[in-house]
Parts: sequence; structure tokens; C-alpha cells
Amino acid sequence: MKTFYLLLFSLIMSQISAQDTTTTTIYFIRHCEKADAFKNPDLSEAGKIRAQKWATHFEKTPIDIFYTSLYKRTQQTCTTVATSQGKEILFYKPETLDLKKIVQENPGKTILFVGHTNTIPKNINAFLGQQAYLDIDDSVYGNLYTIKISGQTVTHEVATP
Repeated sequence: MKTFYLLLFSLIMSQISAQDTTTTTIYFIRHCEKADAFKNPDLSEAGKIRAQKWATHFEKTPIDIFYTSLYKRTQQTCTTVATSQGKEILFYKPETLDLKKIVQENPGKTILFVGHTNTIPKNINAFLGQQAYLDIDDSVYGNLYTIKISGQTVTHEVATP
């Protein structure tokens, strides 16, 4: 009987330990360079090159879920990366994005969002509950925002790969 309780205790502790080590990672990138100043432009040639660079950057980082806003430039950026990993893309509306819900529904997953100069910081700040990031300058296309959630610990950073 003592052995049974020891085994049961070990099983419960291993389950708790496994849950504590689950890390959910969320990446945000801005759409790549656009062809013109119209409302819903395609990517420019420079944008297509940058999108391919993002695909190469994420080559060794398996992404489980891809999200893009409804604009052509974000869809084209996201599709380039998702296609390189053989994945489909999902659509989101930045004004109704609930990152806490997405994290809750996808523990341990790696997720990529493609967004815009003002929506990326807004959504990250809402998730963090603090004003950590300002809007992205219109001339900046290469920032990689990363949020990692492991148990109750949340880390975040912005980098230029």
C-alpha cells in the first residue's frame, strides 16, 4: 500500500511539474514594406524580400498558429512565413483581439501575429496591463516582439533580428 501511495504521489507531482514548464510563445511582426500609400496595398518588391527573410528567420522555429489582420500586406507577409512551414493562416481583428484568451486556449504553443504600427503595441500593452511599447514608426519594418508565458511568469522583449 505504501508503494501505491508513493507511485500516486510521484504521478501527481510529475503532472504538476509538466504543467509548470509549459511555455507559450507569441511573436509579433509588422507587415513588410507596402507597394504604395493606398488604403490596402500589396507588398512592394522590398516587402516581398523582407517577408522571405522572415520565413528564413523562423525556419528553425516551428510556429503552431499564424494570425494575420485582414489587409493584403499583412496576409502576404504572414502567408510567406506560414507557407514555408506548411501551415494555414487565421484572421483576427486587432480591435477585438483577446490575447489572454488565445494564450489560455493554446498552452505551450508558438504563435505568430502579423499586424500594424499601432495595433502591435496596443495589443501587447493590453495583454501586459502596462504601457511597455509605443507605436512603431512608419519607417520601421524589422522589429520582432516576443512574449513568453511560463506558468505565472511573463517576459517580453523587442529585437531587430
